[in-house]
Amino acid sequence: MRKSFARLAAPALFFVVAESAAAQSFADFCPGGDEETEAAVVGFVTDPEAGTLVPGATVAASWVEDDARQRAEAQTNMEGVYTICGLPKDTEVSLRAVFADRRGPEVPYTTSAALAQQDVEISLTGEAEERLEVGSLASGGGGRTRVLGSEIIRGEDLLAFPEMTVYELLRQHSLLRFDRRTGGERILLQSVTASNWSVSRMQSVVVRINERREPDAVNALREMSIDEVSRIEILSRTQASARYGGAGYVGAIVITTRGRG
Repeated sequence: MRKSFARLAAPALFFVVAESAAAQSFADFCPGGDEETEAAVVGFVTDPEAGTLVPGATVAASWVEDDARQRAEAQTNMEGVYTICGLPKDTEVSLRAVFADRRGPEVPYTTSAALAQQDVEISLTGEAEERLEVGSLASGGGGRTRVLGSEIIRGEDLLAFPEMTVYELLRQHSLLRFDRRTGGERILLQSVTASNWSVSRMQSVVVRINERREPDAVNALREMSIDEVSRIEILSRTQASARYGGAGYVGAIVITTRGRG
């Protein structure tokens, strides 16, 4: 059966579940699926600047089940249309889109129907820097605020967070600040300021993943999902020096992945 989709009237960048979905069945979109236990979301992505549909964007749905985050994703076709099948029924999932270096914020959606029949909007930012603002987590409630101010973060603490990279998580941590400079980006402790340490001598904190020192720390954090994390420790200069000697004199971020330590 040919699937028809309503076009958008306004030039905004977002997902919209096709209005025509109500006239079609779950089996039309997900042949072989079980609509008694599964749900599907159908929609498309448009560009706010050009007001056109976006082919090749990745649309992801994630949810927590059995104390672990689950994920399903699909790419938009040449018409900018996506279909995500295999979602659990009556479950709160988060939807997010990625296209090149542009990333949309988390949008919650409850799979109360086998086939989504309401609009689901997910804005994609136009600037790479804006995509770091992931749902204003620091003001998202006591639990998240506590995690983003803690020296120790455990994997179980992160299940309530939207899916993101460790880089995006630590960008919002109250003990850290990220500083752009010529040739790259460095991670500093908030406690280290120009008044007590010459700016010209500022060095990045050491990042260790499973006790291996990362020579390209920022990119390593960009490539790691919070779902891989078992434990993150943010060590002060004193703590890092006591553990690693001179290699830790600027502080350290120590990450242990699942299945290790």
